[in-house]
Amino acid sequence: MRNRTRGAVGVAIGVAVTAAVAAGAGAVVSSGDGPDQKRPSPAAATAGKTTPGDIDHDGYADLGVGAPDGTVSGKSKAGYVGVTYGAEDGVDTGRHSTLSQAGAGVPGTPEAGDHFGSAVVRGDVDGDGYGDLIVAANHEAIGDAKRAGSVTVVFGSKDGLSDDAIAFHAPKATAYALFGDTMAVGDYNHDGRDDIAISDGTEVQVVNGAANLRETATPKMSGVTPPGGGAGVEHLSSGDIDGDGFADLVTVAYQDDPADEGTLGVLPGSSTGLKGTSLGEDVPLPFASYRAVVGDINGDGKDDVVTDTGFEDGPDDARLRTYPGTATGLDTAHPVNWTGKRQNGMASRLTDIDGDGHDDLVVGDTGAEAPGGYNDAGAITVLKGTEDWLTDAGAQTFSLDTEGVPGEMAGNDKFGEAVSPADYNGDGKPDLAVGVPNRTEGAGAVALLYAGADGLTAEGSALIGPSDLGSPADDAAFGLELSGPATK
Repeated sequence: MRNRTRGAVGVAIGVAVTAAVAAGAGAVVSSGDGPDQKRPSPAAATAGKTTPGDIDHDGYADLGVGAPDGTVSGKSKAGYVGVTYGAEDGVDTGRHSTLSQAGAGVPGTPEAGDHFGSAVVRGDVDGDGYGDLIVAANHEAIGDAKRAGSVTVVFGSKDGLSDDAIAFHAPKATAYALFGDTMAVGDYNHDGRDDIAISDGTEVQVVNGAANLRETATPKMSGVTPPGGGAGVEHLSSGDIDGDGFADLVTVAYQDDPADEGTLGVLPGSSTGLKGTSLGEDVPLPFASYRAVVGDINGDGKDDVVTDTGFEDGPDDARLRTYPGTATGLDTAHPVNWTGKRQNGMASRLTDIDGDGHDDLVVGDTGAEAPGGYNDAGAITVLKGTEDWLTDAGAQTFSLDTEGVPGEMAGNDKFGEAVSPADYNGDGKPDLAVGVPNRTEGAGAVALLYAGADGLTAEGSALIGPSDLGSPADDAAFGLELSGPATK
């Protein structure tokens, strides 16, 4: 198989009073009290609806930051998730906590190399209106099975993340399967509770959301082989491709190893859950390492899929190619090829930043140079979505060298490794958190960019490091993963 570096996987949110862990020490509770801790968002209050990513249901999305290389209880690379909360003026670091396997109510024990926080996604899996945090430890050993991987769900409440949590692994723990390394969340059976789709290496295991899930120590899982799969799963995303109200699972998989070819496919949701047969036609890919980014670009109520890869040896027209969503699945006969300026980096997220009803594409370029020619400083570019698909007209580019953004570009920072769109200030538009996992000699950081009238703006932007959340800093890779949207 081709050597590859996994990019950001769909992601999660928040914590209120969990363990803040000092490097080399045991769990210590740390929770600040920000000025807007219980003040609901005016936009959310008026609309009377839940804000995606809102752990405590106060109308503001919250931010979870994966630091899978962080030291916990003296265990190197045990990993943790730092958490901070949204507020009227944006993310409020005065209210924060750190979640790890050393925390109260969290199953398991911190062990060297577990990489807790290797994937972080959000969703309301018990349907109580409070967002839950779903965290993978992809290198955790299960019995004698090294790096089999595990997933932990910590449940939300009015005070933030509760002490209720469950942890589980694949039905058959397999060495080096990295269970949880790739996850997606969506309401596949449209019952008002999010379901979790998890790669176990070769198949996808689905955990259905349930009102009593927090009382279910070992949740039932159903396995499905993604289209074109059988040897490995590369990428999972959720979205409503056919517009029927059921979330669908978008997959990239391969059936041989080494993986010379891949397949993009869609497994449809239904009243009985995720189906095992494809919705519409599958799409052959030149190789397996493609990312499928899901969102509604043309505003027709059906999600579309943009394919991209970081490899340079694939055909150019397969990069940033859009497959429109239709009532019968992806329109594979009429894909929309990108005709704008060539974009470096990798497509990361589709989200409607400017509020015009069309999802915009965020492209993360971790290889962008800093002034002076230093490599891998990083930048992001936002390409506008329109009724006529993506365009680079009016594109915006941000980095730590952008005027008004705190900090400065430095070689090997890898700004843009992960991005998380969410409405952190409650104004009705998604803002953008951007991971900078190699900043400050590997400690890591997260930049916050807020939505303005016509897109992102540097006004009010912030740069947050692990010390701002009371979290361990040394070589933590803070920002390698960010909580983000599970599905639309």
